[in-house]
Amino acid sequence: MTKEKINKSRRRLIQSAGTLPIAVSAPVAFSDDHQKNYKKHDAFSLDEIYPRWKTDSAKWDLQTKRFPGQKIHAAMGIADLDFRTAPVITEAITKRVLHENWGYILTPDSYYDSIINWLKKRYDEEISRDQLLLATGVLPAIQSAIRAYCPKNSKVVLNSPGYSELYVNIRKAHCIPDESPLIKKDGKYHLDFDDLSKRLGKDDVYAFLLVNPHNPTGNCWSKNDLKKVADVCEQKNVMLFSDEIHCDFIAEDSTFTPVYSLDSEAAKKKAVVFKSTTKSFNLSAFKTGYVYAHDTDVISKIREAGHVEFANTLGVIASEVAYNHAEKWLNQVSSYINENMILVEEYINKEIPLIKFNRPQGTYLAWIDFKTWMDAIDAKSNAEKRGENKGDYMERHLVQKSGIQLGRGYRFGSGGENYLRMNVGTSRVLLKEALERIKLAAKKI
Repeated sequence: MTKEKINKSRRRLIQSAGTLPIAVSAPVAFSDDHQKNYKKHDAFSLDEIYPRWKTDSAKWDLQTKRFPGQKIHAAMGIADLDFRTAPVITEAITKRVLHENWGYILTPDSYYDSIINWLKKRYDEEISRDQLLLATGVLPAIQSAIRAYCPKNSKVVLNSPGYSELYVNIRKAHCIPDESPLIKKDGKYHLDFDDLSKRLGKDDVYAFLLVNPHNPTGNCWSKNDLKKVADVCEQKNVMLFSDEIHCDFIAEDSTFTPVYSLDSEAAKKKAVVFKSTTKSFNLSAFKTGYVYAHDTDVISKIREAGHVEFANTLGVIASEVAYNHAEKWLNQVSSYINENMILVEEYINKEIPLIKFNRPQGTYLAWIDFKTWMDAIDAKSNAEKRGENKGDYMERHLVQKSGIQLGRGYRFGSGGENYLRMNVGTSRVLLKEALERIKLAAKKI
């Protein structure tokens, strides 16, 4: 391509991108008119099977390394989306790349404003700048909060089964995970308040790490549940850390209640909230997140404990544009996932009696009971012969027999031993193929 053609191509890219909020020092970057003049493009297809092989995708490419020689038709274990991100986000990133300078940046006020405005618009949460702390992600922010409030070798209580990386990050903060098992009754999970109260009352416990919506079960805790949790935390004088990263994916017949929204003195004193655009808009590669609390002293203590309040250049741009311009995209994706979940529940209940599944209230993660299937293939004994967990054996068996890879439930702590986790945030075309392949594998048992 000639230089003239390259320059013309670059000009077309710049012109098509519009004028966006850019985290650079160029005078045009913070124009008062950039929001109202922004050009919106909404065209995208969620049914597209978007290729992610050979892109260093942890969700897809890692599985070829774990199962060499196996044909994997769908990798559905890791929690990110298979869709193209919102076109407005891609346009914003494209324009920033064309700036061609990657020096130190200032974090624009507009980035903070986008978070504050989003929380008000989406969840009717009123927060101010001094109640907000930026982060390189939810997990690093949780580590910072634990270091601020929990002495080394103390315990952090969390529900089990629970997201595997929470265990890892509690340990990285030099503390010990202490499981409070959820109660499962009639296919639904419930908090065990008696157990929780006993654990939080111990001298070596300083925090309870709540996940809402819960990963992996998908529970959205009720307002009454959250008030009781906050009250127990205040009574026992422990902090309430609320990981709400999946909060934008709620089933259409369910309700999400942010802990910050509670009209509760206990919540105002003890609750710290962790969120990010990364799950909602599939921006995990940009490593962004934020923390907020009613009590500004809580925010100050986390910052002073060595928290890294860092803003990734492209993460700032992507997140700000996401919150300001991509809500329509998110709503369509959320609705699509809701329909995917209904499909999975109906299909499994009708076509695959070896496994059991109840549709979750939130997240895009299906927590599927494979106990009967594991028993049918004697997964426990076969796994012991290989020196592994029966969940490893079941995962490999499913890959070999169906070409579908799901996440191993035992990695989510006690209560997950008989489960595999399926990510339904993908094309419905691919999801249907995966279900059909699992059905055919089950029929051969």
